[in-house]
Amino acid sequence: MNHKNIPYYQWIATLLMIVSGLSLTGCGNQQEDTSPIIRPVRYAVATVAGNQLTRTFPGVARAASEQDLAFRVSGIVTSVEIDVGSQVRRGQVLVRLDSGDLVLRQQQAEAGLAQARAQSRNAKANYERVVALYESGNTSMSDLDAIRASFESANASEVSAETALRLAQQQVAYSQLIAPINGSISQVNVDVNETVGIGQTVVVLIDTDQNPEVQVTVPEVFIGGVAAGDTAEVVFGALASRSLNSVVTEVGSAASGAGGFPVIVRLYGDDDLVGVRPGMAAEVTFLIDVLSDSSGVFVPPQAVQQDQSGRFVFVLSQVDAQGVATAERRTVSTGSLTPDGIEILNGVSANEYVATAGLATLVNGQNVRLLDL
Repeated sequence: MNHKNIPYYQWIATLLMIVSGLSLTGCGNQQEDTSPIIRPVRYAVATVAGNQLTRTFPGVARAASEQDLAFRVSGIVTSVEIDVGSQVRRGQVLVRLDSGDLVLRQQQAEAGLAQARAQSRNAKANYERVVALYESGNTSMSDLDAIRASFESANASEVSAETALRLAQQQVAYSQLIAPINGSISQVNVDVNETVGIGQTVVVLIDTDQNPEVQVTVPEVFIGGVAAGDTAEVVFGALASRSLNSVVTEVGSAASGAGGFPVIVRLYGDDDLVGVRPGMAAEVTFLIDVLSDSSGVFVPPQAVQQDQSGRFVFVLSQVDAQGVATAERRTVSTGSLTPDGIEILNGVSANEYVATAGLATLVNGQNVRLLDL
């Protein structure tokens, strides 16, 4: 082609057409991504209220019976025959006091009793003699009354002396601290040559014939579902998280300072309880009866929102294979707040999905992607 014969304006037009064609070809190869972004949401399943709940609370092990032992007399300690951790039997001597003065008082009481008995025998002989004289008419009634009074006084003195001796013997016996039960010594608060007073705690004894207990505080929202005789599971972290069986023995009738009600469970069964010691931390799991007759469904409290139109939830329906659902706003009526969640009286059915986060930015009919529970 002879470019010199082509007019200038036709040359410019042909060049523009070629450039425009190249531009259109390039744009045709690029496909814009115009698909909408589907927002992920967290959700929960609306459930029907069950009859029982499983709840776990922290507790502390303690002895079923822990006795503070003290002397009933004062004195100086002469021997301590046990140590902390000693296993003792009922009737075993634990601590002794100096009983010298008490023994002297006992001997004095014995002498007083002997004297009273002698006087009583003499008074009895005189009384019998005067009775014989009176019967034979050789003495007066006044003499008989006087000798009878003397005889009765002597008998009373003998009884008093016997009582004094028993008291003195008890005082001597009280100078020994005796184990009242089989058990283990958890505290020894005295040493030899110390002076102890009446009622001062000398030894703390743990009853080993009874299984240990665990004290736990149950919040008021659950206490109505716990009763004596219920079973519970106890786990001690210090014992390799071994699970032990227990039964509820006591349920507090008044709240404690910890903001709940005290509950005592006692370990039982054939479990090895040797390693359980007072003060050990435990986790106690209860199967709690739900004291509600409601037939409604329950959702987490955060699933329920409120605006000028009232309370509402977003139900996530029409879920496809990719987990994409449609958010449907529904107005609901609510009941009480329970351990299962907030009660929905109408507007939501059991097993429906409800959104639990980001409700403020959801709109009715919006497509969302369900995050795994």
